[in-house]
Amino acid sequence: MSSDAVVVTAAGSSRRWAEGDKKEYALLNGRPVLSRCIEPFVEISPSLLIVVTLPRNDIPEIRELLAASIDISRIRFTAGGNSRQESVWLGLEALKPHSPRIVLIHDGARPWIDCSLIEQVLEGAGRWGACIPVVDSCEAPKRVGPSGLILEDLPRDQFKLAQTPQGFMYNRILEAHRRARETSHLFIDDAEVYAAYCSAVFTVAGRRENIKITFKEDLPGREKS
Repeated sequence: MSSDAVVVTAAGSSRRWAEGDKKEYALLNGRPVLSRCIEPFVEISPSLLIVVTLPRNDIPEIRELLAASIDISRIRFTAGGNSRQESVWLGLEALKPHSPRIVLIHDGARPWIDCSLIEQVLEGAGRWGACIPVVDSCEAPKRVGPSGLILEDLPRDQFKLAQTPQGFMYNRILEAHRRARETSHLFIDDAEVYAAYCSAVFTVAGRRENIKITFKEDLPGREKS
């Protein structure tokens, strides 16, 4: 693990979260969500490189906020972009001087990640070049048109829900994102970027509890920050 890294993305606007602070800064059991997202990566290896993307103006305040609960000496904070895809690119660029072997890309709003899943994805990325965690869909997927009409009933057993962290060989995902920047297309996640310009992406079993906080009701017992 000595040459591996993680980019934690927390530069988004949290439009679906409602007014006020971003969801990554909300408190979960007395600590910021972002702190809980980063902590397992701090714990898993003393040599894992950690980059966190944030809105540029938030960096000084969030450095101080996180320092109260985790060791930030190993964390490099960098300004994100106008989209998640742009923020990931900027995070990958920040790692260039270190040229890690594998890079993980994790949502800054997934605070229930655990070390065992991180290790599983790292191992898979090292073996296959790209690896992401997925879980079964509990709902019946439908393809729906712009009017709201159901166009197709999709077989649930053929669909999985992607989670993060998503792991890739660093040089390959960096090149894939470079090529993606030459188009106007916004990809749904980094696995799609990798598949478009590199190769197939393998999967491992994710964790049902590893949810991404999107709406306020996703955060149990939410406290005011």
